[in-house]
Amino acid sequence: MFGDTGGSLAKPANSADAGTTASVESWTARRVTIAGLTIVSILGSGALLIAVLVHGKLNAIAGLAIAAFLVNMTWVALGFWNALVGFLLLHGINEPSARIWPALKQPGVQPISAKPVAVVMTLHNDGAEDAFNRVKAVRKSLQDTASDPAFDYYILSDSSLPDAIESEEQMLASWRVEDPSVDQNVVYRRRATNWGFKPGNIREFCARWGSKHEFMVLLDVDSIMSGEAIVRLVRIMQNNPQLGIIQSLIVGVLCPSLFARLFEYGHRHGLRCSLAGAAWWQGDRCQYWGHNAVIRLSPFAQYCEMPYLPGKGPFSGHIFCHDQIEASFMHRAGYEVRVLPEESGSYEGVPPTLFDFNRRNNRWCQGNLKNLRVVPSSGLSAIDRFHLMVVAQRFVSHPALVISLISAAVLAASWPAGRMFPAHIAFSLYAIWCVMYFSPKIFGVINAIVKNPTDYGGVPRLLLGAFAEFIYSLLLTPISAVATTVFMIGIPFTHHFKWHTNRRSAYTLNWQTALRDVWPQTLLGFGILFYLHATNPKAIVWFAPFLLGLILAIPFAVITSLQWAHRMAEHLGICLLPEEIHVPREIADVLKSAGT
Repeated sequence: MFGDTGGSLAKPANSADAGTTASVESWTARRVTIAGLTIVSILGSGALLIAVLVHGKLNAIAGLAIAAFLVNMTWVALGFWNALVGFLLLHGINEPSARIWPALKQPGVQPISAKPVAVVMTLHNDGAEDAFNRVKAVRKSLQDTASDPAFDYYILSDSSLPDAIESEEQMLASWRVEDPSVDQNVVYRRRATNWGFKPGNIREFCARWGSKHEFMVLLDVDSIMSGEAIVRLVRIMQNNPQLGIIQSLIVGVLCPSLFARLFEYGHRHGLRCSLAGAAWWQGDRCQYWGHNAVIRLSPFAQYCEMPYLPGKGPFSGHIFCHDQIEASFMHRAGYEVRVLPEESGSYEGVPPTLFDFNRRNNRWCQGNLKNLRVVPSSGLSAIDRFHLMVVAQRFVSHPALVISLISAAVLAASWPAGRMFPAHIAFSLYAIWCVMYFSPKIFGVINAIVKNPTDYGGVPRLLLGAFAEFIYSLLLTPISAVATTVFMIGIPFTHHFKWHTNRRSAYTLNWQTALRDVWPQTLLGFGILFYLHATNPKAIVWFAPFLLGLILAIPFAVITSLQWAHRMAEHLGICLLPEEIHVPREIADVLKSAGT
């Protein structure tokens, strides 16, 4: 089977059975509860849609609309219940993280283990200056802790572009001149090829240096972690020998554009309650994002090698969306994968424009659809298979939304003459979908208002930011859904995957690039508008929220990339982030190194 890597699948030595029987029963009950609530929500909303359509004409188009709606509603309903449970946990009990995971109550102040911890960053034709500045900031932050001697640093490059290689070597040379101690615990290595992508890069590290270290702190090129956060996670892992992977909530910082600023504001608020709710029922097998995590190296090296998928075409070859598979293999081997639902010094970058956001989303879409080939692997538990499938389902929900929109437009245009449209039922369904879709961000904003409004500039600025982000999400949602749909249509015609380096610095999209990227959205938006205007003008109001984003896709892409628009948002305090009010030292060091 794909994914079988050999070796024993026994529980880790000295482990407390990866959780007591009571805790396993508790996780099962919680998972059944969430599954039941999600299914009831899907079926209930589906019944409302059928109640609307039964007043019209039930045909193949209606059946397609219902099926697509149910697929889309799966992700929406699960997100709602995650967020609601997380909100109740964050406000209903003391120390919610310890309530979700009792092992956190154990005393954790102790020296780091005898083996040094490896802090690892991977590079592939990325901006070397920004990457090295972030590693330097992490190293400096760890030097301020009492555990500094317990860390070694590895910068693992498989860059292929001459300019990128030269820049990396120059940054390393200048760092050595600036700080001669670099040679004591910093290793720079460049592979001749990027065989196996990032997982292959990490695999080579494990084979070469893995035996020297018990734990690895894995960073992406845009990652920053505070020394305090890293030491805390390492100590938690030391206290829990059954723990294989641990990370905390990752938030975006140093947002270089209005697009990134708005996205990060909504993402941060949306993730806070959702992650707490998910951690409550996922138990010992939480989601893993592939970076900003502490990993137990021995089982990772032994059990988590990525399989090579045989065959030809876009779903064969090397795996590049590796995180959920690594977590599944680690869990299959008897180790826990945990997330602390806390904002605690773990940061990442955000795509600066709609173009970069769509390109990253498309890569994730293909990668996670490809990962479905690993689902039948032997030994995986139901929760492991769930994670692999639900992440892929997130992307499938995008074309489902588009199909629902187009089907609904056709049904509206062909609504039988003289047949009353049940506006009250349709409005109820509309409201339910919108509330559930936006609920993670709504709960997150309420949480911030109750718990720490000053971190976001006070309640008025919190609400102003929430309103701005709502308009942004209202426009972005249909744009992103169509972009994913167009990409998925083209996947069967793609023979080879090509890794495009993420662009992370701010720049302005020109109108030509925006047109080339989002012309399908514009064409679809105007097409549906003209179609409804010619067949049923009264129905346009129902489609307006979706059509607005599609019709404005090109100016949206350009305006959200304009630097003056970003500066204006900063000046007015729109979507103000906590790190702008109280700048963490690690962020300040990166800004200082960049000369900003």
